[in-house]
Amino acid sequence: MPIAVFAIAIGVLLLIGAPIFLAMLVATFASFELFAPPIPTMAIPQRMVDGVNRFSLIAIPLFIFAADIISRGQIGERLVRLTEAFVGHYTGGVAMASVVACAMFGAMAGIGPAAVVSIGPIVFPALVRQGYGRGFAAGLILSASTLAMLIPPGVAMILYSVETNNSIGQMFIAGLTTGLFFALVLMVYAYIYARVKGIGKLPKVPWRARWLAFRRAGWALGLPIIVLGGIYGGAATPSEAAAFACAYAIIIETLIYRSIRFRDLYKISAASAATIAVLMILISAGSVMTYYMTLMQYPVQITRAVAGVSPETVLVFINIVFLFAGMIIDPNSAIIVLTPLIYSAAMAAGIDPIHLGAVVVMNVAIGMITPPFGLNLFIGMTTFRLGYWEVTRAILPFVAIMIGALLVITYLPAIALFLL
Repeated sequence: MPIAVFAIAIGVLLLIGAPIFLAMLVATFASFELFAPPIPTMAIPQRMVDGVNRFSLIAIPLFIFAADIISRGQIGERLVRLTEAFVGHYTGGVAMASVVACAMFGAMAGIGPAAVVSIGPIVFPALVRQGYGRGFAAGLILSASTLAMLIPPGVAMILYSVETNNSIGQMFIAGLTTGLFFALVLMVYAYIYARVKGIGKLPKVPWRARWLAFRRAGWALGLPIIVLGGIYGGAATPSEAAAFACAYAIIIETLIYRSIRFRDLYKISAASAATIAVLMILISAGSVMTYYMTLMQYPVQITRAVAGVSPETVLVFINIVFLFAGMIIDPNSAIIVLTPLIYSAAMAAGIDPIHLGAVVVMNVAIGMITPPFGLNLFIGMTTFRLGYWEVTRAILPFVAIMIGALLVITYLPAIALFLL
């Protein structure tokens, strides 16, 4: 009964338009008063502060700031030109170059919407000129943009690690292999689509032009190489790598590419601060909610309910829950709200926690482009100037492909874990 009232309260508040963090806090406070045993008055604010008072969380705002800098500069455009120079002359080459560019951008930004607004305006007209329909172009870009959530330094991966006390470095490795597998699936689909539709290729670029494109993108390529190399090589923690990413992005865009003026950094910082503040409030509210659920033993009840159930069945349940949640709320909120509930049950079923993280993040990534309320759908409408139904029809084949890739990752965990 208490858990039903708690869930209904959150649902009703969301339906009437309350912000997610407010719905979480109001439902939690009300449930404390109605159902929980008496606790000291200061316990709740202390939990809120403790929720964001963790060193590992420093990486999240720093990577968000770095992503905002990158999305305003020339790094995305130079990456697109580089990938087109090397693969544009193959069948489906422009589409495959778009996927590779989104993957490379994800290795710098870690946020899906940033890839849409940064890479999208560059590759969308190129895809349309090459003969791909507007719908296919939009669907490809929106689905490829979700690679930023999987390929390190994906913010969602960091958030899952913090919520479950798992290694961020190990989650990054699992995200890398999962993201590369998904990128390969999209590229194969792009090749088949272009071959079936008879879409032409770009002229083959001479090696001199390829070398020039490589030189123009050289500084941009240094960012993921140094950041990821520092983390995997043990030279830097994720938080230190995030700080370096910010400094590197500022230097590249202001002093070398000169695409951003120093006075523009204030506006970029203000925009990043707004995003970071919302996320930190969510984490703080989620910490209080997790405290309440633990006090009421909800995770224990769920674990008992799935006792004796096969890991495969538990994973089906987790996929359904997170995919649905990703369709109606943002991915960070879905991870904060649901991960504490299902984590204990998943561990009791013998599911590897790193594999579980890859599955969870891939689900919320798919949810971001799934109708009716996927966040990236609305960003795509604005970026590509398309109507809601046009974007929805275009994205459905890609959602089906992503769900197929998700099932492979779910039931072949070796794909996500073979580098660990």
